[in-house]
This record gives sequence, C-alpha cells and structure tokens, in this order.
Amino acid sequence: MMCVALLLAGLLASSPTDAIPCWVVKRAVAEYGEAAAEAWARAKGFSPKDIERARRCLKS
Repeated sequence: MMCVALLLAGLLASSPTDAIPCWVVKRAVAEYGEAAAEAWARAKGFSPKDIERARRCLKS
C-alpha cells in the first residue's frame, strides 16, 4: 500500500499534467478503488481531461 503511494507521489513530483503510465493507474485503482483514486487525483490538481485519460487506461 505504501509503495503505491510513494510511487504515485514520485511520478507526480514534476507536474500534475505529466502523463501517468496506465500500469500505475490500474494498480492504484486495484489497491484503493476507482473512487478513492479519482478523489486523490482531483486533490492533487489533475484536470478532468487527465482523469478521463486515466479512465481510458482502465478499459484497455
């Protein structure tokens, strides 16, 4: 659990507009659930477009 949080924090260190790899999105959703992952992304400043891109990752 802590590993995923640290991994996500490291990936976001540069800017929330940078793309997060789909495998990170899938792992976070598997571990925390889609609603929690989305709430976290919104709290970190991700735009609706970024969140929609993440949703598309879940479908692939």
